[in-house]
Amino acid sequence: MTETRMHHTLQETLTRLGLADPEPLAETVGARLWRVRQTDGTQAVLKLHKRADRGNEAAGAALLRAWTDRGAVRILTEAGPAVVMEWLDGPSLANVAIQDPKRAAQTLAHVSRRLHRDPVQIDRDLPRLSLVLAPLLRAVCSSDCPPSLRSELNEAIALARDLLATGTDKRPLHGDLHHANVILTDSGARVLDAKGFHGDISYELANAFRHPYALHALIRDPDWIEWCRGLYAGALNVPEPRLAQWAAVKCALSIVWRAKGPITRDPEADLLSALLDQARAVSTNRPS
Repeated sequence: MTETRMHHTLQETLTRLGLADPEPLAETVGARLWRVRQTDGTQAVLKLHKRADRGNEAAGAALLRAWTDRGAVRILTEAGPAVVMEWLDGPSLANVAIQDPKRAAQTLAHVSRRLHRDPVQIDRDLPRLSLVLAPLLRAVCSSDCPPSLRSELNEAIALARDLLATGTDKRPLHGDLHHANVILTDSGARVLDAKGFHGDISYELANAFRHPYALHALIRDPDWIEWCRGLYAGALNVPEPRLAQWAAVKCALSIVWRAKGPITRDPEADLLSALLDQARAVSTNRPS
């Protein structure tokens, strides 16, 4: 969406939904966010997607609505590419992690346990996890891709195929549950920005191993990965080997997404190596 078109859409949305005083907050790959004032004077967040169909977050709002009593942000309005959410005061767990990474990870684990205390029912179909993983399954490497990265991507692809074929506990998933998508408010942790997928529960915290981005060295530390794996697997009541494999697969998927074509090099190649090392180790050591 061009800048002119985005401005026009913003003004049109503000008028249609009775919102005012937009204050820019952030821009993601697929959307822009503003703090706005509602007609009753209260603040809210307007998320305006660049695609009219909201892309891979189209189903997320329905899931967040179903999870309102489990700690999800309240969705106030949906209209075309626009979603209006309650305003949340407080830091994200990504901010908390800078000073206290263990507290942030423990809070994230608690949040996931609360969301998935039992499978939730929603009134719309969710994209299957197999569809989400499709770009990884058909990924190709360029001729100058380092042999180590090529080999590890192929290993991740093989893991993805096996995981998709063997999942048994399939349910609605947030799909992007990590530190930056949890706000720590005075009334407790609140979850936002769900993708809304349907698939293996063991996938739910796979992306958390790539976060918080600011702690580059920590998230690559084998002891930290192992500690988080035990914490997250316990929260979701899933096997550690399966969670470890999904963590590596999600990292590989992110590499493929960034490449937008044949893969050469990537800043997370070393993280993929670390996660695959852990997946191999925990799978080898599991009881027979």
